[in-house]
Order: sequence, then C-alpha cells, then structure tokens
Amino acid sequence: MYDFLRRPAWIVSHILIALLVLAMVGLGLWQRQRYLDEKDKSDRLEALSTSTPVPLDQVVPQATGPGAVPESARYHRVTVTGTYDPAGEVGIRNRSQGGAPGAWVLTPLVQADGTAVPVVRGWIPLSPDPPAPPFKGSEAPTGPVTVTGVVQLTQERGTFGATDPGTGRLRTLARVDLARYAEQLSVPIEPVWVMLDTQEPPQPGGLNALPKPVEVELPSPSQNFSYMMQWWIFALIALIGYPLVLRRVARNRARGEQVPVDDQPPVPSGV
Repeated sequence: MYDFLRRPAWIVSHILIALLVLAMVGLGLWQRQRYLDEKDKSDRLEALSTSTPVPLDQVVPQATGPGAVPESARYHRVTVTGTYDPAGEVGIRNRSQGGAPGAWVLTPLVQADGTAVPVVRGWIPLSPDPPAPPFKGSEAPTGPVTVTGVVQLTQERGTFGATDPGTGRLRTLARVDLARYAEQLSVPIEPVWVMLDTQEPPQPGGLNALPKPVEVELPSPSQNFSYMMQWWIFALIALIGYPLVLRRVARNRARGEQVPVDDQPPVPSGV
C-alpha cells in the first residue's frame, strides 16, 4: 500500500519536508536565543531605570553631539538641577497615554554652567489641536528645580514618520530630535534628554496636575518568544500533518486498485 513512497517524486517530497521541518526548528532556536538575550537586556535596563539616581555627569561623558553618546547611557536614572526656561518649551506631537491623544511637554532645564538638559516633563491631552506652548495649566515651576528621571537618547525618524521643517523656530516637534531642537535654543544642550519621574519642588496641582508623568517603555522580549513558539508549532504541524497526508494518499490508492470490474459504472450504449 505504501510502495509509492519509494518513487523518485515522493522521495523528493520527503526530503523537502524534512528540510522544511529542520529549518523551522532552527528558526525557533534562533528566536529562542534572541528571546533570552532580549530578556537579559530588558532585565538589566529595568534594574537601571529603578536604581538609585546619580548625577547626570556621572552617566553622560563629555560629547560633541547626540550621536556620540554610547547606547549604554540609555535608561540610567539620574538627577539634574537647574532652572526651567519656558521660552524654549515645545510640544512633541502624537503621543498618547491611556488611549487618549496628546503631546509631550519638552522644556530645557538650564544648569548652573549654562548648559540645558531637555526634559520631557510629562504628557498633556490634545487641546488645542495641534498643541503648542504655552500650555495653559502645565506651566513649569519657577526657580531652582531638581529633576529625577531616566536618560534617553535622541530620537531619529525611521523609514516612515512625520518630518519637521529644517529651518525656522518650531513650536512642536514630531520627535525628540536633539539636533533639530538645539537649533532654536539660545544655550547649548546636553547630548541626551531626560524623561521626568519626579521633581522637587513638585508640579503644582497635586495628583491631577498637568503634565502627567510618562511611564518609560522598556524593550520587551515577548515578540521573540511569540516567533519562537510559532516556528515550533509550524514544525509540529508539518511533522504530524505530512504522515497523515501520506496515509490518506495510500488509502485512496488502495481503494482505487481494489475496485472490482463488475463494480465499474456501466458504459452507455452507443459508445
């Protein structure tokens, strides 16, 4: 009944299925390694983002520009002291929180040496549209402020995404592009920005104060885990499904060979 399995065409089919299964198992193992690597990275970054804050200058070395900052500086928890400069404040468009549309409020915090640290002070709802400073009810505290937050690197446009005009003073930006932001400030800026966690003195207004703090999104390895499981499920389906297909083909061939001549449908007269 299974003699057909030794025919050249079927042998080629067996080989292709075996190679396909091996490839899918291999891809699953590759995604597993990526999952473990990303999980280790995520755990380390989470530990950094919740660690005891240190002064910014202990994390960020002297650099010529945003591109010179090492990736290892990202997610360190730092403290910065200075005075907010409301004149340099801008909105970062298209930022949602809790499913509601809105914007981030980016304000330069000028340190004692005259260098500013761009600080995302929080999120505000989308009102007006588009949002633009000054943001009513979200004014920065006056006088010296100590900010505690997480270091972030300059954001770059991907393959798709909004663009900002290359010249002129902008009231909103599509992303925290430090090079573009620096062009419209009167003071030099640090090559990183800080996502505010807390500040002293706090924002007036208590729990309902605007802007609302933004939770830092850490990279998640869940996607790699999902891909790993998908490849292994595909391999399992092939391992189970292919023998079932062969069994069905064998049964159909056996039935076709065992049909008696008397059971053949009658040939119409005249044919």
